[in-house]
Amino acid sequence: MSQNNKNNGLLYCNRVQNPNPNYEVPKTHTTRLAFIRDLVVKCDQVNIVKSDEAVYMRPALSRNKIFYPDREKAMRALAKAFCEHVNLVTHQVQISLTNAANQCGLSTISQAEQEKAKADPTYNPKPSISRASRAFKDMIDLGWIVARKDWQVWDKDQGQWLDKYYEVTELFFKALGITPERVEKNRQNRLAYHKKKGGLLGLTVSQLGNMSLSEIKTWCRLSHYRRAFERLKDKREISKAKRRTLTKTPQQQRDIAQQVVIKRLGKDLNHTPIEVFKALVNQEVAKMRSQAGYSPPDTIAS
Repeated sequence: MSQNNKNNGLLYCNRVQNPNPNYEVPKTHTTRLAFIRDLVVKCDQVNIVKSDEAVYMRPALSRNKIFYPDREKAMRALAKAFCEHVNLVTHQVQISLTNAANQCGLSTISQAEQEKAKADPTYNPKPSISRASRAFKDMIDLGWIVARKDWQVWDKDQGQWLDKYYEVTELFFKALGITPERVEKNRQNRLAYHKKKGGLLGLTVSQLGNMSLSEIKTWCRLSHYRRAFERLKDKREISKAKRRTLTKTPQQQRDIAQQVVIKRLGKDLNHTPIEVFKALVNQEVAKMRSQAGYSPPDTIAS
C-alpha cells in the first residue's frame, strides 16, 4: 500500500483505485480470427513492458528507469484490449481510448461527477481516463502506437475532439514476440479475403482491387471520422430524449411528441388522418422512452 506524502503542505495519496487492471474479452466476440486470439494470449504470456524492444527504446526516450508497477499494469491491460480490436489490414485499433479504459478498469468517476448524476438524471457522468492516457502516451513514446496530431479531428459544434484514430506499429508486434513476417502474412491473407469477399468498411470487391494499402488506410481513417460524428449525433439524440422524458410526466412526454410530429409533418398535417397522426405520436413517444431508458409507471391511453 502506498503511503500518504506531503506536497506543499497538502496530503495526497498516490495509491491507484484499481491496482490490477485487466481486459476481459467479451463473450459476444465469438467469431474472432485465429491471429487475434493468438495476440490476446500473447499479452498474458509476455510482459510487453519488459520486452527487449521496450528496454531498447528507453535510452532514446531519456528514460533509463523501469516503469512503476501501476503504469506497467495499465500498459499491459491496454495492449491486450488493442490486440482484440486491431484491424489486421490497416493496423488501426478500432476501439476508442475511453472505451478501452472503461473495459480495462482504468477509468474513474469522481465524487463530483457522481453527485451531478445523482442530482440530474439526464446528466451522464464523465469518466476520468488520465491513468489510461498516461499509459497510452508511454506506448506512443516507445514506438508501439502511432497517433499523429494531424489525424485528430476537432468537432467545433460540440467543442470536443473526436475519438482518436491510432494504429499499432511493427514494434508493438515485435514486443509481443510476433515476427514482422507473420504480421505481414496475416495482413496479406486478410486483404486477399476482403478483395475476394468485399465488406471492408463499405468498399466493394472492385474498389478494393484497385486500391493500394495506403489508399485503403486513408479510406478507413475517413470512415473512422464519419462513424465518430455519427456516434456524437446519437449521443446528442439520447441526451435530448432524456431531457424530454426523465424529468417529465407521461402526459408531458406525449405533449412534446405531438409537437415533434406536427413540426415534422409541416403542411402535410392538414392531409394526415387522425389515426395516422396518433400512430406517429405513439412512435415518437416510444422512441424517446427507448433512447432514455424510461419505463412509464402506467400506460397513458391515447
